[in-house]
Amino acid sequence: MRRWVLITGCSTGIGRALVEACRRTGWSVVATARRLESLADLPDGEDLLRLPLDITDAASLASAAEACRPLRLTALINNAGYGQMGPLELLRADEMRAQFETNVVGLHAATCAFLPLIRAAADPGEGRIVHVASILGRMSVPMAGAYSASKHAVVALAETLRLEVAPAVRVILVEPGAVRSGFRETLAWAMGDLPARIKGTPFAPAMEAYLDRQRTHAASHGLSAQACAARIVSAMERADPPRRILIGRDAFWATLGKALLPGTAWDWAVRKAFGLS
Repeated sequence: MRRWVLITGCSTGIGRALVEACRRTGWSVVATARRLESLADLPDGEDLLRLPLDITDAASLASAAEACRPLRLTALINNAGYGQMGPLELLRADEMRAQFETNVVGLHAATCAFLPLIRAAADPGEGRIVHVASILGRMSVPMAGAYSASKHAVVALAETLRLEVAPAVRVILVEPGAVRSGFRETLAWAMGDLPARIKGTPFAPAMEAYLDRQRTHAASHGLSAQACAARIVSAMERADPPRRILIGRDAFWATLGKALLPGTAWDWAVRKAFGLS
């Protein structure tokens, strides 16, 4: 029987690239997105099933799980998420809750919805669950505290889940650096009226510096979404998959720099880079 993988957040970016990479490697794919029409341009085939899925909605998760019940679902890639940016003291509690509701609670809910299907369908050791986190799950930078906190939580969930479900199901934590994707296009939507709240405060130059880095850093240093997806699928294909994958040169050098520099030197360098020194 076909082996199927369900991928969340397939409308753009890494999720869209994962659909292509998985199909090319021989996986059949359940591609999901909140708006089904965003998946309409995916090439049709017996190896593709499109489903609407909002990971923050219990009824949507239950409906998707029921649709997957006839399939031999052996893998789940938790990719859906977004970034809430802004200085912490100006973020409202509801903005923080929304960030965690999608990136953490929604990811956990999707895992709980599809893990029983994977357990039932996969041979021992064949099941795979992938949590897509970020290099900002290892470190924090100004203006990205809410997003970074959510990705730190994803790291904890992946580490714990791995211990709980091994060896029947293998859990892979993915920590990309900058990726050329549609992620940055969601920043304006996520910020809402935050720019007006920041205007005239000491954080305004730092926020502008952050947005400039988002616009230029990925173009200069980021991997393509396709290259990132290929690394993820390669890890899934291994009989003994890695526990964690750090993706991107920028992610490697940032991790090394944080490990080697004294804490005060690291803080000074990061604050200077964001115009806070």
